[in-house]
Amino acid sequence: MPQNLLFFAPNHFNIDQVILSELKKSPDYIVTQINPDKYHYKNVFERIINFLGKVFLNKTLKKDWAAKDILEAIKPNAPFDLCLIFRPDLLHPIVLKYIQKNIPTRKVVYWDSFEKIPALKPTLKYFNQFYSFEKEDCIAYNLNKITNFYSHKNTNVSPQFDAFFFASKDARLPNVVKLITALRKQNLNAEALIVAKKSKFGYEKSDVEGITITDESIPFSEIYKFSENTKAVIDIAHPNQKGLSMRPYEALGLKRKLITNNKAVKEFDFYNEDNIFVIDDFDNIHIPNTFFEKPFTEINPEIRNKYHITIWLKNILA
Repeated sequence: MPQNLLFFAPNHFNIDQVILSELKKSPDYIVTQINPDKYHYKNVFERIINFLGKVFLNKTLKKDWAAKDILEAIKPNAPFDLCLIFRPDLLHPIVLKYIQKNIPTRKVVYWDSFEKIPALKPTLKYFNQFYSFEKEDCIAYNLNKITNFYSHKNTNVSPQFDAFFFASKDARLPNVVKLITALRKQNLNAEALIVAKKSKFGYEKSDVEGITITDESIPFSEIYKFSENTKAVIDIAHPNQKGLSMRPYEALGLKRKLITNNKAVKEFDFYNEDNIFVIDDFDNIHIPNTFFEKPFTEINPEIRNKYHITIWLKNILA
């Protein structure tokens, strides 16, 4: 008999839909998704009450109302046997307390380090099975060590670019500029696409050749196409991130090479210096042209396949 599973993941680039789709393929689970849509005031009085709450109570009441709406939406599907929650800091304490009180098996995946997102740490108390890809957090808080995953493989696309980077705009941008500039000086077709929010000053533009800034959100299910269309996928880790992001696994799945500054990649069973170039210093970059000219060195299928989303989810839900 299938288990009743409550699921939540952030809709950053619609990654939640990719995981949800994989969960729904399994006959072992009946899945209910927590969908924290933006709260819409039911009338003008709610808007006034929320304003007064901000002014006099220093509290945003509409967050409480939104949480209660979430509970009303999921309770008809209760009781739940287990939950699988990503980024629990994005859920209201009202929802987290309901999960803690009513669901026996409470699985949480911490996709970011506690150093990067301090609000994650206080959510530990609501769960009883914990997973993270940050090694230091796993040691410090007794979490289960996992990896990220890939969902697309076996492409026949002939790459247009030698190297490509895709990500949201953040503190990594100066290093992106250094890397793309260095590669283009080597006459390599290297480009970056950076997603930034539209500001009150309008759309942001880049004056660096090879770097495009856009405010267009691209679904996670389509992002793999950037990796598919390049010989080498560029991955630049956040300063406070030591675990591997999605890009190395995406490259592995699509049999593309990888350029990264994350030295932790050398500890993984799929590491091969013919496929993966690790940057030591962004102020002194030179990647041999032979790295791009040589074909991808095949990885043992057993190693490669274990990082696919199907196996990845099975390991977490086991």
